Amino acid sequence: MVDPRRPYFPGPSLGHGLIKQQPEDFVVTEQLGFEPSGRGEHLFFWIEKRGISTHDVAAELAELLNLPRRAIGYSGRKDKHALCYQWFSAHRPGIDRPRLLPQSHWQVLQVTRNARHLKVGTHQANDFDLWIREAEVDPDALHTRFEQLERDGVPNYFGRQRFGLDNLERALRGGQDEMALAAARSALFNRMLEQRVRSGEWLSMPSGEPWLRRTGNGWVMQPAPDQLVDPCLPLFGPTPGVDPQRRQAWQDEFKQHADLVAVLAQHSWQPHRRRSRLLPSHTQLEIHPQGIRIRARLPAGAFMTTVLDALLETHDAHTY
Repeated sequence: MVDPRRPYFPGPSLGHGLIKQQPEDFVVTEQLGFEPSGRGEHLFFWIEKRGISTHDVAAELAELLNLPRRAIGYSGRKDKHALCYQWFSAHRPGIDRPRLLPQSHWQVLQVTRNARHLKVGTHQANDFDLWIREAEVDPDALHTRFEQLERDGVPNYFGRQRFGLDNLERALRGGQDEMALAAARSALFNRMLEQRVRSGEWLSMPSGEPWLRRTGNGWVMQPAPDQLVDPCLPLFGPTPGVDPQRRQAWQDEFKQHADLVAVLAQHSWQPHRRRSRLLPSHTQLEIHPQGIRIRARLPAGAFMTTVLDALLETHDAHTY
C-alpha cells in the first residue's frame, strides 16, 4: 500500500529540512472571507493558540463559558504544534461580551457577535508563514521548482496531518471514530489522485465530468476558454451530476481499493468533490542563512505540508 502521508509528486524531492522546530516557525492565520456583523445570538472569539489542538481549545472554551461542547463552533482544525489565529463561535444569546483571561496555550484577542454560528468549512482560506530549518537544498533548483509551483500548482493531496500517527491504521482495524473514517476516505482520494499523477493526467478530466470553478464549489460541464476552473475527483460516496456510465466508472474505481471500501461502505456519505490541483496564492520564497521562509495563502481544506512535499522532504519536529 502506498503511504498516504508521502504520496508521489511530479518530480523528485530537491532536498530536506525541519519544520515546526518552534510554534513561531509555523504561523497559520484563518481568513473567514467575511466580517462578523457585531450582532446576533453567537459570540465570535478571535483566538491565538500554540501547542494545543483546535478541538481542545473548543472544549476549554465551552467549560469557561459554562456551555455544552456542542455550542462551540469553528471552521477548521488548525495545526497543534504551530502558532495559529482562528475564529470560534459560541451560542450565547444576549448582549454580553465576556472577558476571558489568557489560558496556558491560548488567549482571546477579540470578541464580537454574529447572526450565524461557525461550522466546518465556513472560512475561505488560510495564510501560512513558515520557516524550514536545517535545510539542505540547492537554492537555484528550489527557486525554479517554486516558480513551477506558482504557475501550475501541485496535486491536492490530503496532507500528513489528516492521517496523524495511526488514524488510517485504526480505520483498517475497525476503528469507527470521526478521525479514523476521515483518514480512510482521504487515503482513497490520495490513491486515485496518485494514479493520475503517475500517468500525467492529474490536470485533465474524463469526458462528461464537471470542472470546479476556481472560486467557490460550483461546477461547469464545458468551461469557456477563459474560465478559471480546476479538475476534480470525487470522494468515496454518491457521485451525482454525471451520466450513469461515468457514475459506474467511478464506483468501479473505488472498488479497486477494497481495503478502504470495506471500511467506508459501512457508512453513508454526502457527495463531495475535491480539486485535483492545489494552486497557492500570495506566494513568497526567501532563502536566509537561518533557514527558508515560505509564505502562501491556501484555500480551505488544503494542506501546507502538501505544498512543501512538492519541494523537499520535511521532517516535523513534533509527532501528531
